[in-house]
Amino acid sequence: MPSLFLCGFLLVGGGALQAQGPSLIELTAEDPAKIESPEACGECHISEYDVWKKTTHATGFKTLHRRQEATEIAERMGVSLLKRDSPCIRCHYTAVEAKEQLRAVAGVSCESCHGAGKDWINIHNDYGGKGFDHTNETPEHRAQRLERSRAAGMRRPSDLYPVVASCYTCHSVPFEELVNVGGHPAGSGDFELVARYQQIQHNFLQSLIEGDGTINRDRTPQELRLMYVVGRALEAESALRGVAEATEKGTYASAMIRRVRLATNELRTIERLVQAPQLTSILATLRQARVGLDNRPALLQTADAVGELARQFLASYDGSTLATLDPLVRGEVVDIVDEDVDEPEIAGQSPQDAAASTHDISVTGGGPGRDATAVGGSRPIGATAASSAAAPTIAAVPAVGEIKKRIRPTSQHGVVGPSTCTGCHRHGPQNEWWFGDAHYRSADRFFEEDPKAVQIARLYGIRPDRMSRGDQVCMDCHGTVVSGKEKREVGDGVGCESCHGAAADYLEPHQEGEPELGLQRPGYQKALQLGMAKLRDAEVRAKVCTGCHYITEPRLISAGHPSGREHDYIEGMATIEHWPESSLGDPELRNAFAAALQRRGAVPQVRLARLAGPAPQAAGTGGSPPAASGGGSRRGSGAESAGAGSSRTSTVRRSARASLPQRPAGEASQLDLPPFPEIAEDASIEEVLRLLEQRLEALYGATAPEGNKP
Repeated sequence: MPSLFLCGFLLVGGGALQAQGPSLIELTAEDPAKIESPEACGECHISEYDVWKKTTHATGFKTLHRRQEATEIAERMGVSLLKRDSPCIRCHYTAVEAKEQLRAVAGVSCESCHGAGKDWINIHNDYGGKGFDHTNETPEHRAQRLERSRAAGMRRPSDLYPVVASCYTCHSVPFEELVNVGGHPAGSGDFELVARYQQIQHNFLQSLIEGDGTINRDRTPQELRLMYVVGRALEAESALRGVAEATEKGTYASAMIRRVRLATNELRTIERLVQAPQLTSILATLRQARVGLDNRPALLQTADAVGELARQFLASYDGSTLATLDPLVRGEVVDIVDEDVDEPEIAGQSPQDAAASTHDISVTGGGPGRDATAVGGSRPIGATAASSAAAPTIAAVPAVGEIKKRIRPTSQHGVVGPSTCTGCHRHGPQNEWWFGDAHYRSADRFFEEDPKAVQIARLYGIRPDRMSRGDQVCMDCHGTVVSGKEKREVGDGVGCESCHGAAADYLEPHQEGEPELGLQRPGYQKALQLGMAKLRDAEVRAKVCTGCHYITEPRLISAGHPSGREHDYIEGMATIEHWPESSLGDPELRNAFAAALQRRGAVPQVRLARLAGPAPQAAGTGGSPPAASGGGSRRGSGAESAGAGSSRTSTVRRSARASLPQRPAGEASQLDLPPFPEIAEDASIEEVLRLLEQRLEALYGATAPEGNKP
């Protein structure tokens, strides 16, 4: 059965809708000639109609066209009237045909979710003819009525998948031009079906059958569990279709790729709690997908597969056996612990270090059997000393210092995540900047298990399949850790709150007041008291930036992490100015950063750690250099250049050990050492020192007496 989305768009008048077509009238979600109106539904569904009138779905009809953000988007799209033949109609209004024009008659209404009613409205309320109603309809007639109404286009409330699919058709904003040109947010921020459902409850049918129709029937826990799972599956499906329709690099494509990743993370958490075979298959399907541009047929095929598996899940479960999902459904903090997963030995650790790095936390970046090999010839992470005993190795040098989960102060406020910020109409330019900046990609090397990141993680004492988790030190600076999801894989790189402060408490206040008031706006002043960083202050900005870009943590330095002492903050500021009105002068910033670095102190001089690896080999005895990149291609020039530099250094390091010719014992001859490896322009001081150290080791290995060779 093909997906309801049908390549991302519904059918109207027998023709498939296009994301950007020559006629705006094609962007209606329902055939306007078959719309009946919410009042027609309200004649029978009185209580539902009363609830609907108070929702933003209904009130948007009178308010949307008055909002400044909406008028600005319309202007950029060349639209003069939002309620006449505009792209806004498809998701913000219910429209009818009027004199060969499209005219909005209501906000998002009954038929937006349940389908245009002309063909089914008189079928779904026919209980068997004169003298019959819902109290005495025969079971046979009821079954026939329901089937006929579905065939006529009705999306019945009991048919969860098609009704929920209509939600994601709009809330994922599957229109590239509207986002890239119009500046519309690329989907609702942090949209979650169950939480949204609580805002629009209008299920009075059972009350009407049993009484006066004024009491809403809440969804049962079993139903809510199914809604939660299906919502996450449809998030992945709709995002895949969004990526498939993307034609260019930009905010839209980046946002859709991000939605796929976030939905996959959530589905992984769900699957570990319920272990349903359909969910396992969905995750396997998503892992095999190449989520990027110019891959439309394959992505649509993947989306179809995800949708079909979601429907199979609905057909296989009634929710009664899914009670382990209840904390997620309630939006509570969930810590998932894999008690049956043993901690592997981490090469290069002392017994004390190994004990300090053992945590009762779950594996989210892979599985217990993952075979991740670090750069430099160290054994796979799951291997034991015994399994590698046959090969002579050089000794490991453990990292120096304490293992930590954070190197920055913990905020007393909660982190909501970038989704909430990017979903705001007021932050369009900032969203566009973020998706194109290196901060957005800062966690990619951990998702992709970049060899350099893997090596540093192992030397520090972190399993590579856990380095992208929110409770590991890597993500303190490289990712955005959402409160309540600390023990899961992060979904984003450095996001808004990494710099502006954890936003859970200031999110609503910071929007209060007229923008023209600037720093005196009451909402801004209140937000500063609730965790918002005053980045207009040079000292505050310097403290925020140096908190991550200047590393003084001994164990990280010992593990080979660059200290950042050569980082040019002024040059960096020039690429981050996405709030022009908050620009600061060059001297002011230089003084602030100099003072911040002075307060932090000097980078500690510590011993560089080393993983256990093969002993030096004779020239020509074999041995392949390590792979130059981790799993998957990197996004963006920043990640590519960083990865290339790291891989080149790693390869040279191996060859410096492996290609030395052996000298016959007792023979005095000139050493035939290979040339010193070329040093990349972006190499840090720590990397240069490591090369020098290895060069000295190579020299020692070639000249030391046989009994003293490493």
